[in-house]
Amino acid sequence: MRFGYQGAVSPLVRLATAFRSHLPRVITGATASLLASGLALTGPWLVAQAIDVDVPAGDLAGLERRAIAILAVVLGGLLATWVARAQLETAAQLALADVRVRLFDRLLTFEAGWHDHNPAGKLVSRIQGDTEALRVLFSEVLLALPGDLVLLFGTAAVLAIEAPPIAPVVLAVLPPWLLLLWLFRRLAPPRFEAVRTANAELTGWIAELVRALPVLWVADRTGWAADRSESLAAEVRSRAAYAELQPVWYFNALTAVRTLGLVATLGLGAAAVARGEATPGMIVLGLGYVRQLFAPIQRLSIHLSTLERARVAASRVVELLDRTPTIRDPLVPAPWPAGAGEIRFEGVTFAYEPGQPVFSDLDLVVPPGERLGVVGATGAGKSTLASLLLRFRDPDRGRVTIDGCPVDRLALADLRRSVGYVPQDVVVFPGTVLENLGGDAEAAARALVRVGLPVALDRSATELSRGERQLLTVARALVGDPRILVLDEATAAVDPGAEARLAAVLQEVAGGRTTLAIAHRPGALAHADRVVVIAGGRVAP
Repeated sequence: MRFGYQGAVSPLVRLATAFRSHLPRVITGATASLLASGLALTGPWLVAQAIDVDVPAGDLAGLERRAIAILAVVLGGLLATWVARAQLETAAQLALADVRVRLFDRLLTFEAGWHDHNPAGKLVSRIQGDTEALRVLFSEVLLALPGDLVLLFGTAAVLAIEAPPIAPVVLAVLPPWLLLLWLFRRLAPPRFEAVRTANAELTGWIAELVRALPVLWVADRTGWAADRSESLAAEVRSRAAYAELQPVWYFNALTAVRTLGLVATLGLGAAAVARGEATPGMIVLGLGYVRQLFAPIQRLSIHLSTLERARVAASRVVELLDRTPTIRDPLVPAPWPAGAGEIRFEGVTFAYEPGQPVFSDLDLVVPPGERLGVVGATGAGKSTLASLLLRFRDPDRGRVTIDGCPVDRLALADLRRSVGYVPQDVVVFPGTVLENLGGDAEAAARALVRVGLPVALDRSATELSRGERQLLTVARALVGDPRILVLDEATAAVDPGAEARLAAVLQEVAGGRTTLAIAHRPGALAHADRVVVIAGGRVAP
């Protein structure tokens, strides 16, 4: 599913359409933000009125009313700010949660070849880090920006009406602030983008490193990993230190301009009062507004750096959402063939990298119900046969068929539901055994009995031993009672006794099913009807 419009529309604008289902919260929050800005404008004006009207007249009752009104304005502003923050933050959290879910769903559709070049660590960084940058942008910048603009322009309007003699003095702080803003906008974004790039690389590296810890221990490569981690961390530290210097000089300069604005307002305003051109209340009004003008300018400054981070993040997110998988369902999927499960590889040529073919015009026929063993040297392409059959990858030339129907004409869900697959790598999902077996308790219990794994369905799958996990993956392949079985080193992680028992189980469940058994160990192919050798990109004669 894609967000918003295509073409020249900004990625940020497109992702903003995720807020459509949360529009009531956005409207409530924006309205409260505008109300808070209006109340902020009212406070200094009430103080000025008390000084210019109630104090000279000695009107204590009027001062009490002004004080009550000021208190009400302060409390109302706090309440409106809280409502705005709560509503906008909630809307942003919900909307970006939708984006995360859709982004993750999108990643699930991408072919294996794409994932080969995009490590899991970097993908986690994009799903979590990029969407978090967008959340900050939407909740703290774009949705709050109208309130800041009301405060900015409202200040100018009130000054022009209520204190025209000192309005130019107060508003004189705006040009230097805008100049500083322009400089910050030019200098800071490239630095922050460099930090984000370095952070993404470090995050991806750490995610991959944690997964490989046992291998690093055994290979005595922890020192190398630590050095590499320190190098990446040092790069992040260096870039971050340089980037964070930008806000330091900028905000110090803003504070200096504000201080000069306060001094100028007080000094020039006092001179205007002495000449009879202004009142003390006007000076108080001007001082209050100089302080308040600083807040939206400061927020806008922070917003700009956030905007740059989020702009890059939005482009990366939209890039993933818009990417079209190269392996996808045909426009009109063919019905699942009614045959008994014949598999054919016809003139198949395939290469992971251009110019380095794994298969060259490979032909292989697996008759219905046959249990075919496949052997070959490491890298010969045994597991690639399974990938091509299940359409994890597509051949560069030739075709793969099931009962005469090319697999690229079948719906992916039908294909993968009808082929039981036990991968070479043992993969279990966080959760219970039942959740790993699809959620159907009756079918799950039958599958566990078939593979001889006596574990409770509510047991955590991650608590199982490696051998038990291997048995669980075999049980998972049998849950749907598939017509075709693909066993890629299915018994590699079990002991010899368990291997013999599992081989007997597999022989039993393979009755009437076409089975492609890929293995190095002879015990796994003891009951194969036929064994073929893959060598030189073809089936050896």
